[in-house]
Amino acid sequence: MKRVLYIFRMVMLLTAISLVGKVIFMLYNAGEHLTLQNIWDVLWTGLPLDLSVSCLLALPVWVATAATVYYPNLRLRAILSPYLVLAFLFVVLVTAGDIVMYHHWKFKLDASIFNYMSSPGSAGASAPMWYIVTCLSSAFIAIIGAIVIAILMTPKRITEDGQGLNRTNLLATGALLVFTIFGITGHRITEASVFKFKPIVLNHAAVNTAGHMLHSFWIYLQAPDRQMRSMSIDECDRLMQDLYPEQMDDITDTLLTNTRPNILTIQLESFGASFVETLGGAEGVTPELCRWMEQGVNFTNAWANSFRTDRGTVSALSGYLSYPTYSLMMENDCLGNFPSLASTLAAIGYTTDYLYGGHSENMNKRKYLLASGFQKVWDISNMDVPEAERDAWGANDSISFQRLYSMLTARTDTVSWYFGYQSISSHEPWNVPYHKLENEVYNAFAYTDHCLGTFLDSLSRTPVWNNLVVIIFADHGSMYQLDYQHPMFFRMPLLIVGGAVKEAKTLDMFISQSDMAATLLAQMQISNEDYPWSRNVLSKNYTYPFVYATYPSGMLFADSTGVTMMDLQSGCVVYSEGQYGDGRVLRTKAILQHGYEKLKEINIR
Repeated sequence: MKRVLYIFRMVMLLTAISLVGKVIFMLYNAGEHLTLQNIWDVLWTGLPLDLSVSCLLALPVWVATAATVYYPNLRLRAILSPYLVLAFLFVVLVTAGDIVMYHHWKFKLDASIFNYMSSPGSAGASAPMWYIVTCLSSAFIAIIGAIVIAILMTPKRITEDGQGLNRTNLLATGALLVFTIFGITGHRITEASVFKFKPIVLNHAAVNTAGHMLHSFWIYLQAPDRQMRSMSIDECDRLMQDLYPEQMDDITDTLLTNTRPNILTIQLESFGASFVETLGGAEGVTPELCRWMEQGVNFTNAWANSFRTDRGTVSALSGYLSYPTYSLMMENDCLGNFPSLASTLAAIGYTTDYLYGGHSENMNKRKYLLASGFQKVWDISNMDVPEAERDAWGANDSISFQRLYSMLTARTDTVSWYFGYQSISSHEPWNVPYHKLENEVYNAFAYTDHCLGTFLDSLSRTPVWNNLVVIIFADHGSMYQLDYQHPMFFRMPLLIVGGAVKEAKTLDMFISQSDMAATLLAQMQISNEDYPWSRNVLSKNYTYPFVYATYPSGMLFADSTGVTMMDLQSGCVVYSEGQYGDGRVLRTKAILQHGYEKLKEINIR
């Protein structure tokens, strides 16, 4: 009985940590949905999963405790202490990390966090130092407290009961085994049962964080072609037909005045459509971008492929698919094994450069840029920027746009060139040297918009403009007043301006970040056959317009019939708008499965 009670108390301690974590999670993240009724519903709905995960984590405790029946001199506390330290360190750390990071990332903490371990500065730059210190101190205190309680709860020895093989001990051992097996099997069958709330934050609160992390890590460890396999290869191939058609030389519209212009890509940090009035976003935040949309080729139905800069950059500049569990930019072994605009243009004689106002080592960006064909990469280390004019991410946008203007107007060579640029200021912690709007988030985006407008106006008055194509787009959307389960997060501006643009026009077909490469190369009469995931949206072969996007815990598919979003961990549809949602789900799964199979071709494990 003492053994049973000890195991029971250990399971209850693990469960209590989960329940307390959920309450704190809701206090911190639920916002207007924080009510006593919602707290109760979340705790009650998630309780079976909490108990089952706790039983699973208690399995080594059961093994050691059961062994004392037959080996009464075992020092139980000494044997279990190392495991208890690791187990409670894991449980408390992921629970605390999920509470804090959900506020910034809006997805449940999972194995994708390992992609960013090599660049912790990119996470720390989003929050002030006092906030980071407070969170780390609180987590440290909670970890130490949980470990001390767990160890003190564990008896040094259990010798009071009768030992050896007898009926009582067999029954007790069997009861402990059945109790723990419930955890191993229960976790597998209750993951989807908690996904029944609206909004999505309540579903995420109900999910057991430790179990979610373990499950996602198990998926992460599997070979890429098995990670997201949900259908037969034949069924997958059937659904993939006509989604990514073979490239053709034909184009339905000519956007440029010549086929060899100079190219400038401007990637705006977090610049989702929710800030652009012309695209249905907030009023008065980005007047400069809206003004320029009237002077160029404006794609009004453009979508980002992913949720973060490293993923969006690869999709835009390499025309590649995004993945929920992989950041291709972070995978050193595959860099250079997939196409890129820089390498394609360099092969026909273009010089290639990239300017970033921040630290290009963050998220492995420098290695990706160099491997993808950029001959020179410039960042804050190449700028003489006074400390007072830097922010958490590097040189603010007015500094980097001025540097970009100087570099472009100083070019005297006649060789065609491609220049890439990314802004940084429209990002937390929203500290910008500009004061136009009271709302600090809107003000940061208005600042970047002001810098962009000033740059374009200045450059348009120089000879550089005459043979220039400027492609302006976002790396991804912003979480401000949105989450990943809202399609507007993935909507983005996509604008082509410059002296080499034939005429201003508005195009409303679906286009993804990954389609930019093939569409541009087709306009330049350059083959895009090396871009399997990039479609020329101005081709006669583009007969089924749709967009596909992923984030760590889910994926999106949108076409003319509507939008569907699915959570990967639970397998549940979390958003559906329009008819034929089942068809969109199947196509989404097919793209995901086929995409993971293709990873082998670029040397991912």
